Amino acid sequence: MNALQNEQAIANYKTRIQQKYDVDVRLLEWYVVQRGQCICKQGFPLHYLAFLVKGKVKIHMTSEEGKQLIVAFNTPLELFGDVELVQQIDTLHTIEAVTDVHIAALPFATAHQLRKQASFNDMLLQSISRKFVTKSMTLSFHLMHTADVKLASYFAAISHDEHGNFNQPLIPKSELKMIAEFIGITVRHQNRCLEQFEAEGIIRRIRGFVEIIDEQKLRLYAKHMYDMQ
Repeated sequence: MNALQNEQAIANYKTRIQQKYDVDVRLLEWYVVQRGQCICKQGFPLHYLAFLVKGKVKIHMTSEEGKQLIVAFNTPLELFGDVELVQQIDTLHTIEAVTDVHIAALPFATAHQLRKQASFNDMLLQSISRKFVTKSMTLSFHLMHTADVKLASYFAAISHDEHGNFNQPLIPKSELKMIAEFIGITVRHQNRCLEQFEAEGIIRRIRGFVEIIDEQKLRLYAKHMYDMQ
């Protein structure tokens, strides 16, 4: 992560954070995370609360058997590190930047001092309880929907930025095995879904990539199960 130097952007982010969270923005540190980089990694110590103020992130976890599972995609103004702060545990999930990301970080040392304030604890409670509801809904969707809907939802999430703009039509074929693992389906089942999407004119398979060619059809197909927050 590199320091964010854009003072105009920081001023705007401070206003937006104050509208949603009860936190002294003068205490925040500002960073840029490049696409593909991790804000934090599962199992490693976390040293700050992170407010996502720009961009989109992918949250995933790795099981003891080494299998990866997608948890959610998040956009501003999500808060990360609240559970780890309260429970004093290592990072629960890996958070990876899908686009270039800006975050505001509140060091845990400062956050522990702020926990003496009821308003700060209420902010943490609101954030944690919202995540509980979101994860319950995501789990229900994951159990209820078929593989094609899961795959379409993942493609929709990965191909759109935080504003819903379609900006990433190409999905590397080298990532397809990882995607199947992320959403809990077999590669064989994924291939059947891709054949179905291609027959319906949603995608086409070209050298090295799966290309989304009808974004509107993809949106209709997807239930946006990974974009809940």
